[in-house]
Amino acid sequence: MPGVYGGDEINAVVLDPGASIFRGGWAGEDQPRSIFPSHYGWLPMTEEERRTYGDSSKTADASEADGDVSMASADGSAPAPAPPRGVSFDASKGRKRFVGDAGVSYWRAGLEVDTPFDHDGIVQDFDAFQALSSHALDVLSVSAPVHPLLLTEPATNPKSVRAKTAEIAFEGLDVPAFYLANRTVLSAFASGRPTALVVDVGASQVSAIPVVDGFVLRKGIHTQPNGGDAVSRALLWGLTHEMGEKNKSGWLADSLVPQFLVKSKQPVDPGMPAQATLRDDRLQATAPSFRMYKTMELLNDFKEAVCQVLEAPWDESQAAARPTKMYEFPDGTNDAFGPLRFKAPEAILTPSLYADKTDVLPARDNLTYMGLTDLILQATKAVDVDARASMFSNIVCVGGGTLLPGFMDRLSYELSVAAPSQRIRIHSPGNYTERRHSTWLGGSILASLGTFHQLWISKQEYEEHGSSIVHVRCK
Repeated sequence: MPGVYGGDEINAVVLDPGASIFRGGWAGEDQPRSIFPSHYGWLPMTEEERRTYGDSSKTADASEADGDVSMASADGSAPAPAPPRGVSFDASKGRKRFVGDAGVSYWRAGLEVDTPFDHDGIVQDFDAFQALSSHALDVLSVSAPVHPLLLTEPATNPKSVRAKTAEIAFEGLDVPAFYLANRTVLSAFASGRPTALVVDVGASQVSAIPVVDGFVLRKGIHTQPNGGDAVSRALLWGLTHEMGEKNKSGWLADSLVPQFLVKSKQPVDPGMPAQATLRDDRLQATAPSFRMYKTMELLNDFKEAVCQVLEAPWDESQAAARPTKMYEFPDGTNDAFGPLRFKAPEAILTPSLYADKTDVLPARDNLTYMGLTDLILQATKAVDVDARASMFSNIVCVGGGTLLPGFMDRLSYELSVAAPSQRIRIHSPGNYTERRHSTWLGGSILASLGTFHQLWISKQEYEEHGSSIVHVRCK
């Protein structure tokens, strides 16, 4: 008999590990309380840290979420001190990890930046994933053995990863009950539509997935790794190759100067070279992965400030006739940007413009990129003919990439042209929080329902049946 958890006395915790943002919060609330990068920083462990934490470092990752860690030192002489919040050790790889905002925001000499996910959003480094999950619980001041945990997963998550995730939840985080929920279903649930075509434009991926009566139609799953980060890379490509005499020179990531390298700057006229003093010590001691991470942060800010989507298919002459927008980089250089701010979002809508540029779109195994409209049409073809009309009238758009100005107008226009006989209705939350955190919000609603409490996988059931129970109970 499944255990019953949750209720007024014991609230559930909802964790949504996205490709760029890790979200955590309490079920029943309308926004996550813990939001921090899904990347983490790491440095090689010192000899003293190896002696102190040794092979028991994984116990630090598997510690209770309230931060109380009790570990024996390598020689067994005395308990090792608890690491500070946001710090964990992985002796198997010899890494000292820094997670959370401070983990990747603060400059440290030689700090490398990595992520536990691949470009499809699938967990590859489970120790790092556990450290991020523990940090989310720590920020919430959660006592892990008391509160049940709902964790989200991508629709393409393989069985081996699902089983390992359940193992981490019960044995690593020590939760009393667990549930693994599909992100696409949660987004549909948050919109109040059990049957919908969910279009999710995230940081790493774009997906169009049909949901019928609360279940994902597996044969209709269509995903591509050309999400919001591809738009940022398109901006970087445009700045370095398509600005004529204003092209920035050098390796792509060296062409822009992130804030952490700027010591001081002087105002300059638009289009003129920067007059900035850089931190030479940091230039020499910065790891390439950290600089690239901060460069992508800068490009993301650039994208949010100037980018816009044309309301009709890409036309360079139309883009050139539109108003320009000013933007100032951290080193003081500033300029008015015109066609580039319209062309970069086409990495999502018309990826053929960047088909031969591997610096923008990741290479795929003999697969070509489809525009977002074609991706949606392919997903609807997997649905029964009788149900396609309901799909077209219940298109739910979520993800941070859909917040680009003009995105919804363009998608609506292209779909009306591609499927003139269908009644197109696109539903998207009106505010920033609901659209960007729709998956977490759906999990918050689901885990707070009284009827959901009997669906939890209890620790007793896990110990009895093993991690394979997640395939039976979490469909």
